[in-house]
Amino acid sequence: MNKIDKKFVEDYVFNAQHNLEVPKMGGTDWRFTERIAPAFYDILDITKAENILEIGFNVGGSALMFLSIKPDLAYFSVDINRSEKSIDFLAEMFLGFYFTQADSKELVVREGQEGIYDLVFIDGDHTPEGVTADINVALKYKPAYILFDDVRHPSHSYIEKIITEDYADKLEVVKMYEFNDLWEGYSMALCKVKNNNT
Repeated sequence: MNKIDKKFVEDYVFNAQHNLEVPKMGGTDWRFTERIAPAFYDILDITKAENILEIGFNVGGSALMFLSIKPDLAYFSVDINRSEKSIDFLAEMFLGFYFTQADSKELVVREGQEGIYDLVFIDGDHTPEGVTADINVALKYKPAYILFDDVRHPSHSYIEKIITEDYADKLEVVKMYEFNDLWEGYSMALCKVKNNNT
């Protein structure tokens, strides 16, 4: 994996500014790369992920972060919208990047696909129904871990309750990442999937 150093930060910021589309809302903010990159590095270190499914691509800020840290990842992004500039750039820069335009609620887990993802990153529809639907899809893939974005954001702090109460029998919070000093509610929760063999 790449070391999070000055060059890493400079490269990420340049690529985010020049090679990705401008997010319409939210997204991994390149201005805070130096602070948030170590969290992504830590997530990869804990999960030992080789294959990631990302639900909610936006313009690819998180995909760029994960792939910049570990360029040999197999990284599959799904989003209802299509950001051509970002998709083209990431596909050209990283051989293991794949994008599918689809509603995550319509993803079908076929026989033999269970266990193909080490980590599922949920950062799509942030409504209670959307988060619940994405968790249900993610669990069908039987990943070892699920990562959630914005779990303590004031406008959808219910995400933490969904994880820790509604899915307490299926998910265990391994680590919480919070960056409230950067902007209120920027947080991620890394969860281990329990009873994955059932």
